[in-house]
Amino acid sequence: MLIPKQGVTILELLVLVGIVGVLLALLLPAVQSARESARKVTCKNNLRQMGIAIQSFHSAHQRMPSLYNGSFTANGNTLTFPKRYWDEHHFHSWQVALLPSLEQSSLYESIDMTTAASDPKNQPNVNVELSVFQCPSTSNVTPFSNVRNFAPNDVIGTAARSDYEAIGGIHLSSIANENRQLLGTNIALGAWGLPLQTIPKDATYYNVETTRFRDVTDGLSNSIILAEMSGRPDPYVRGKLDEDYEEIDNISKPAWAISGSYHAIVLSKKFGVNETNHNGIYSFHASGVHVSLADGSVRMLSNSTNKAVLQALTTRAGRETVSIE
Repeated sequence: MLIPKQGVTILELLVLVGIVGVLLALLLPAVQSARESARKVTCKNNLRQMGIAIQSFHSAHQRMPSLYNGSFTANGNTLTFPKRYWDEHHFHSWQVALLPSLEQSSLYESIDMTTAASDPKNQPNVNVELSVFQCPSTSNVTPFSNVRNFAPNDVIGTAARSDYEAIGGIHLSSIANENRQLLGTNIALGAWGLPLQTIPKDATYYNVETTRFRDVTDGLSNSIILAEMSGRPDPYVRGKLDEDYEEIDNISKPAWAISGSYHAIVLSKKFGVNETNHNGIYSFHASGVHVSLADGSVRMLSNSTNKAVLQALTTRAGRETVSIE
């Protein structure tokens, strides 16, 4: 009596492989979508934590955190705020001021606020990567930003990057003077105000504006205070690396611990949502960009958001009536 052999034929195996392939093709987009949904929730929560931390700081100090914190000696002068354009790149950032409210008190206490954030003494601190400052959806070529000297502008270290930035307003005109300082007449101010406000006749000395929530006359729920500017220090345009543009860390603050140019947090009128991470709000979420409003709430602005609406949300006293869907 012959006993038939148990097993599958090549044809049956090919059919089985084909079925598995079809199932995987159907399931993979769903899995990727679920992962991105989880990443979006994390990103939104990061901004919510920072928004609440700003609210706590304001309650304690009756003002918003400064964009330029600490004091240090440079070129024989003791600086407590920027006097020149390049001074802006060496203070401790607004994110440093929030550390105690973000359960990072030990890191905050280890930072030497009496030396420049760019000083080699602070290298162990500024290179600490904090998940609250990074969106999990971001794809980066460069994981750390460069830290530069005063003069010459040489790279002297690195700093952990950040995907979130303060939003300073909307550009109205070009650079104001030989020191590349922006004035109140050059921008429509955002919730943070203008940190370089008073200019005497010699045009070399600038006072820091103390900004309070009461200055946001458009309403805290109608004014963006933070937003995603993901991907820096690498320049991105509509999802692709812009190989023709220089590193953004030459002019911006892609690192969480070190302050940067006020120019870089003032948005351009010509850019909408998710067009570029240079003077524009930008993320690696396909549907839009998360923003934190001055009342602490977090919303996602879709890629189709009208530029006029974005500009109205960016300014603090434009008297516009806007609605976020």
